[in-house]
Amino acid sequence: MSKYDVELYRIKAEFCKTLSDPKRQMMISELIEGEKTVGEIAEALEIAPSAASHHLAIMRNHGVVKTRRDGANVYYSLVDTKIGEACEIVHGILLGQLAKNQEFANRIIS
Repeated sequence: MSKYDVELYRIKAEFCKTLSDPKRQMMISELIEGEKTVGEIAEALEIAPSAASHHLAIMRNHGVVKTRRDGANVYYSLVDTKIGEACEIVHGILLGQLAKNQEFANRIIS
């Protein structure tokens, strides 16, 4: 029996692809603050509501966000707060790498 379940890793890769779009990353950052409507997300990201809806539908279909209806409004939120935490961890790692690269560039240029 293999140490790794190939199907599980395929599903994991598909989930990561869902998170690989910059707009979706920004939407996750917005949703870390709490649930929001499509209009609120679109306004915060300065994109068309139809574009926001498209991205949110993809994330909903892949289990990243969930919806709650309140009258005419549909509110989106993260399925699990760990999704936001994971994205913030990656964000911090990248900022650290950028700082190291900047330090290296400064030493070379000086």
